[in-house]
Amino acid sequence: MRCNVIVVVTMIQVCAALAHAQAPSFGLGRTPTESELNPPYATIGPEGQGLPPGSGTAAQGAVLFIGRGCSICHGPTGAEGPGPHLTGTHTYGMRGTGSGYDALYEGGNFQGRGIKNFFSAPLVWSFINKAMPLQRQGHLTMDEVYSLTAYLLYRNGLIQEDDVMDANSLPRVQLPGRETYAYNPQHPAWSSWKPGLPKKMSK
Repeated sequence: MRCNVIVVVTMIQVCAALAHAQAPSFGLGRTPTESELNPPYATIGPEGQGLPPGSGTAAQGAVLFIGRGCSICHGPTGAEGPGPHLTGTHTYGMRGTGSGYDALYEGGNFQGRGIKNFFSAPLVWSFINKAMPLQRQGHLTMDEVYSLTAYLLYRNGLIQEDDVMDANSLPRVQLPGRETYAYNPQHPAWSSWKPGLPKKMSK
């Protein structure tokens, strides 16, 4: 009985293969290219998954911040201008609690959280790469994105001016806002949550 089942399954597989081989080809479509499968503007994972080759320092980023027009919206140091302030003394916290960060500061033009309050440094890189400069996305090289990320991290006191940011070093930069996020199921602390730790999110 077992042999009969094996024979039947084998015959089905062979017939399926023959039918597929004899199926008509309409000559449409093509194999996607590597850049299409992994576009340079793809979102980078929070732990740095997918960061491309390249590098940069804050010193290089300071020049680019002016040269690439970032300062038009954010001011020459990232703390001025009509756009969101990317640097400064504001830290995470709730409005009116006295903890320092006001989600509606600057007259409400940044309804979010500053660079220090991103979950991880690779997400800062990813946002710059995908969304900046405004209305001119895609104009920055990978080295320029690393340099601009390094500049903002330096201006926020998170790295030194000559620290080189690349795919290996950037994920190691710890942002203070990370501790305000809830753990996900893959986090080692997910199963050992206790009072005082960020609340777990539903799976």
